[in-house]
Amino acid sequence: MSERVVAVTGASGFLGGVIANALTRAGYRVIDLGRRPAGPYEHREYSLATPVGDAALAGVGTVVHCAYDLSLTSSAAIEAVNVQGTRSLVEAAGRCGARLLLISSMSAYPGTTQIYGQAKLRCERAVLAAGGEAVRPGLVWGAGEGGMIGTLRRLARLPVVPVFGRELYQFTVHAEDAGAGVAKLVAARRFGEPLGLAHPSPVPFERILGYANEGHTPRLVRVPWAPTYAALRIAELARVPLPVRADSLLGLVRAAPQVPNAGYWPEHGLQLTPLGGVPGG
Repeated sequence: MSERVVAVTGASGFLGGVIANALTRAGYRVIDLGRRPAGPYEHREYSLATPVGDAALAGVGTVVHCAYDLSLTSSAAIEAVNVQGTRSLVEAAGRCGARLLLISSMSAYPGTTQIYGQAKLRCERAVLAAGGEAVRPGLVWGAGEGGMIGTLRRLARLPVVPVFGRELYQFTVHAEDAGAGVAKLVAARRFGEPLGLAHPSPVPFERILGYANEGHTPRLVRVPWAPTYAALRIAELARVPLPVRADSLLGLVRAAPQVPNAGYWPEHGLQLTPLGGVPGG
C-alpha cells in the first residue's frame, strides 16, 4: 500500500498545506515531514538543514518536496540548506525506493537571474537526474491566500503602489487547481522534464493588483527597479526586516517567458482557471 502513502515536506506552508489537503481528498494517506506538526497528518521529524534518515521515509511511496527556507538571503546559505537539503532528500528517497516530486517554481526557467530561481533549477537537476519529477506552479491565488499573492494583497491596499516596469506580468494558478494538479501527477506516469502548473495566459501586473484589492486598482507610480532591487538586497544582507524580498521584486520584473508543457493539463482532464474565474466553471 506504499503507493497510497505520500510524504509532504513543507506542509505547514501555504502551498504545502494546499497540496497536503488535496492529496487527502484524493484518498492518499499523508505524512507531514517537518520541524513541527502541520494539520491532522502523521508527523515525522524533518529539516532541510540536516541529513535525512531512512526512518522518515519508511513505508512512503511518493515524496512531494515543498519545503524551502525563504528566510535565507546569502547564496552560500541557500546552497547549503535548500539545494544540499534537496540532494539529501533525493538520496534518501533513492535508498527507500520512494518516488520524488519536487515543487519548483515558474521562477526556475533557463536564464533566470533570481537567486531563488537558480537554486530551484539546481534542485530540479538533482531530482530529475535521479528519475524524479519537477512541477513549476505559477502565482497561487484563491481562498486562504498566502505566499506571494498575500504579499501583493497587502501591497494593493496601499494608497500608492510602486510599479517597476511597463509590461509586468505573471502566470497564475488557482490553489484548488494547484492541489488537483499535484494529486494527478502523484497518480500519473513519470513526466521526465519540468512541467509548468499555471494558466498559459500571462496576467498583467495591474490586473493582479486589481484582483488582490477586490477590483479596485490603486494609484500606480512607476519606479526604476534596479536601484530598488539593489537597496533591498543590501538591506537583506544586513538582516534588516523587509516587507518583500529582493528576489520577489526580480521575479516580477523578469517573469518566465512561458509555461513549460502547458498542454499537459487539458490532455489529462484539468482545465486551469484564469485569474478571477471559478474552478470547474
